[in-house]
Order: sequence, then structure tokens, then C-alpha cells
Amino acid sequence: MAIVDVITEFADALIEALSPPTLAAPGGELARLCESPSTVGFDDAVIGQAMAQLTRVVNLAGTAMSGLTDAAGRAGLPARKRVKTSTDLLKQLGITPAAAHRYARTGHAAHEMPGVMAHARTGGIPIEQLDAIGKGIAFVDRRVPLDQDRRADLARRLSCQVTPADVSHRARELALEWAPAVDEADPDAVPVAENPDLNEMTLVTGDDGRTTGTLDLDALAGEELNQALDPLCKPVPQPDGSRDPRSAKQRRSDAFAQVIRTYLSGRERPTVSGGVLPHVTMIVRTQSGDSKSTPDSAPEGSSQVASLGFTGPISPTTVGLVLCEAAMRRVILDQNSAPLDVGREHRLVTAGLRRALEARDRGCAFPGCGRPISWTDAHHCTPWSEGGDTAIDNCVLLCRMHHTVIHQTGWEVFIGPDRHPWFRPPADPHHPDRRREPIRSNARRTMTAAPTAAA
Repeated sequence: MAIVDVITEFADALIEALSPPTLAAPGGELARLCESPSTVGFDDAVIGQAMAQLTRVVNLAGTAMSGLTDAAGRAGLPARKRVKTSTDLLKQLGITPAAAHRYARTGHAAHEMPGVMAHARTGGIPIEQLDAIGKGIAFVDRRVPLDQDRRADLARRLSCQVTPADVSHRARELALEWAPAVDEADPDAVPVAENPDLNEMTLVTGDDGRTTGTLDLDALAGEELNQALDPLCKPVPQPDGSRDPRSAKQRRSDAFAQVIRTYLSGRERPTVSGGVLPHVTMIVRTQSGDSKSTPDSAPEGSSQVASLGFTGPISPTTVGLVLCEAAMRRVILDQNSAPLDVGREHRLVTAGLRRALEARDRGCAFPGCGRPISWTDAHHCTPWSEGGDTAIDNCVLLCRMHHTVIHQTGWEVFIGPDRHPWFRPPADPHHPDRRREPIRSNARRTMTAAPTAAA
């Protein structure tokens, strides 16, 4: 029987086993087992054995798919199917881009680890682990010359690790352990720690919308990164003088975000939008200006949730944070979401108003902060989306950390009769009736709350 027929027969059998019970048919064996398993242990052996054998099947399917993906590329199949790569063939089959690239990488790296692949062909290694081993071998090979025996030894060492993360960690350890010393006979040789050609960075946006990354930098780039972050990582006391509640990791991530924002504000950086300097791209769907439109008038299947260009859907809280100081452009769409009209860009805070805020607030106005002007956003005390004016008497400068605090916690900021910002702390849950005493902005802090103190 041809291999395609075998695979088809197995898939049909599994489909039949998973068919749910109906009035006309009792359903498949796996469907019945999943629907009503025994709670006293009668089905334990069947469930355990089925899970073990399906694990082998999943692993074998991944190994086979990686081999076929590599074979398709070498055979020229993508060109005949009018696509660029074998990865694109997998995407056409409905495989996610991440999985498609994993199959392609593993298939390409299979010849580097024959011993590991022999075990994989029995269903003993999942595709994620194979991919990690292949990437680990490539990582070490870029740093340490590997002959065939040493490559086989490396593959064996990496295959002993439990998870893909463990494989990556062990590969980095071995790269350092096996790194050759600087050849004294070749004074121009570059040590591994100082070789910028080995620098790598990954950024991955997860299912929850958060972005994680890894850095592997040469000594000089690492030193420059630490120099940039170090002065921004200092703790910032609370308004009452208590210690900064952020951990060292949180302060470092906030510092990194500030370095990015400072770069994005630079006029000399390259842009891809006709000279405009966007910090983020955010799409917020709104209803048409027609008084007859209703929330149900949006195209069927369209989402009403705001979304960032790279990291996807965001909550209304973050929408408000971004809209505080943003350039916006109106785009009118038809019922098929095709653009009909693109309006003029509207910048919420003008350059003149920004200078007035800088002269008044002199940095982050949050009590006890005072971070420099270049770190601050312009926040609307009454949100612009709720009718708040873009005026000196409705705006205040806040650093990103305290801007987020205002949007996400019970802190309030308002412009007092003196036309300066005042802050009101969150309600005390243990003393809900206690008066929330207003606090002056950082630029007008005093040792007393007497009315004449800030005169």
C-alpha cells in the first residue's frame, strides 16, 4: 500500500473514532471515552495508553512533515505551485507560520544530527525539541569550529535536555565552555565575547499580547546598553517618601522602554511614514458621524476592539494612555472595510502648548517624581474623548510610569483654582471615609500644606 494511502486510512480511522454520538449512530470509541470517562479508574489504562500512542503519532507526524518540507524545497515544488518557499506551501495547508518555519528549520538541520533523527523516526522526540536541538547546534557552530565527531557529541548532549528552553540554555553553556582561547600567534583574532558578528536578538509576541525577547550581545554593545539603562534604573520614592515598589527587573524594563521612547522622539531617526515620527500605530474603530448609526452598524464580523500594529488588541485603559498625546488620522470605510476618505491628521498637543506645559510643570508633575521634561507625555485631566479641551488648564506632564499609574489606578489629577496640577491619592480601602487630601505637583512641593506655602 502506498504511504499516502496508509496516512489517509489512519486519518479516516481517527476521524471515525472521534465522531460524536448522535441519535442515528453511537459515535466513535474515542468520542465516547472523552464524553463519559469512568471516575473510578476503569478507563485509566485505555486513556493512558491512547495518550502515549497518540504522543508517538504526533511526534512521528512532525518528523515526517519536517522531512517532506525539506524534500519539497529541494525538489522545486514551491516554484511549480507558484509560491516562494516550502514554508509557504505549509501555510496554504492551514499550518500556522510559526509551525511552518519550525518544520522548515528542522528539515534543513536533520543532516546535522543523524543520531537524533534516528530516535525521532521512532516517535521519541517532539518536533519542538528537534527544532531546539538544530538551532542549538547552529548556535554553537557559529562560535566554535565543529568537526563531525564533535557535532555528533553536541547533538547527543543537547538531546538529553528535558525542554526546548533547556536545550537552548545548554547550547549557550557549551558555546562558552568550548570557545577557543585567543590565538597568541594571531593578534587580530577576535574573542567570542567581543565578536559583533555573533550578536542576536529575538522578539516574540505571545498569545496574551505581551512581548518577550532575548539578547546576545558582544561585550562592547552590552556595556553600552548597561550605560544607557543604569541611570534610568534608579528607584523613585513614593509621594509619602516610602521606597519604590518596583523590583529591579521592573525598573530595568521601564528604563528600556524609556530609551525606546527617547529614540522614537528623535528627529534624525529613519522613518517609514513620510517623515512622520510614530511611536506606535493604533487603530481604533469608531461609529460614523451619521446620527442614524448604531453600535450594530459596523460591518458584520468586524472587531470593535482597538489594536496596536505589532502586538495586537489592547484594553480601553491603554487606548486612553496612547490617545493622551497622539497624532490621529480619520479614515472612513465602506461596508466592506474599504477606505472611502482619509481625513487630515490632527495632533492633540501643539508645540506651543507643549512649551507652556514644560514651563509650568518643569518635568513629571507627579508628587515626588520630577523626571526630566524629555521623559514626559502630555496627559488630559478630562480625557479628550470625553470632551476635555486640549488646553493648559486641562493638561499635565507625566512620565510614562506615572502616566500609567493615573490611567490604571485610583490616582486622580486635576487643575486647581491656581491653574496648577493637583493630585488626589486613591481611596484607602481600610478607611473608605477618610478624606483624600489633594497633593501639590512635584514642581510646587513644600514642607507644609499651608495655603501660603506655594505662593
